Amino acid sequence: MNSDLGTRSADASVEELMDAYVDGSARAFDELYRRVAPNLFAYLLRLTRNRERAEDLLQITFSKIHRARSSYLRGAPLLPWILAIARRSFLDERRSASTRSEELSSDGTLPEPRASEAELPADLSDALERALDNLPEAYREAIQLTKIAGLSIAEAAGVLGATETAVKLRVHRGYAQLRKHLETFHRHT
Repeated sequence: MNSDLGTRSADASVEELMDAYVDGSARAFDELYRRVAPNLFAYLLRLTRNRERAEDLLQITFSKIHRARSSYLRGAPLLPWILAIARRSFLDERRSASTRSEELSSDGTLPEPRASEAELPADLSDALERALDNLPEAYREAIQLTKIAGLSIAEAAGVLGATETAVKLRVHRGYAQLRKHLETFHRHT
């Protein structure tokens, strides 16, 4: 795989690319980044709800992947391993930021208070976004990993450090809450 990666990189799986990267192929890393970064960024953006923070965490995650590449279990599904690293990076960043009581806006002023949660958005996609944002974190993460990132229940359980049953329950309960919120939206439109 490594010797002919340049001619076959488009056909290689991300796991094969990671194997080649572990063996020292910079070309494999470039291709791996090209394929994984968009989905990883979308996941981080959903977690942070902030483009700049998601971009920073994307770079932090790939830096950690580089440092931990020798611990990657060859042939194992790569995406759950990467998402677990990204999630831990997000949680580490959030813990360190929890000592701050308020975040300033980019111009150094305090942000305006949020609109009342009772106000309903103008369209369904905004309603869905708001409903997802209002879910408990455990439910939101389970839905994001299984339905948005496309992981299996088993893979999501590995990322979250939970049992498969717990992930199924979180998704089910999260959907019930989403349904309830969207029914309220529908009655008001």
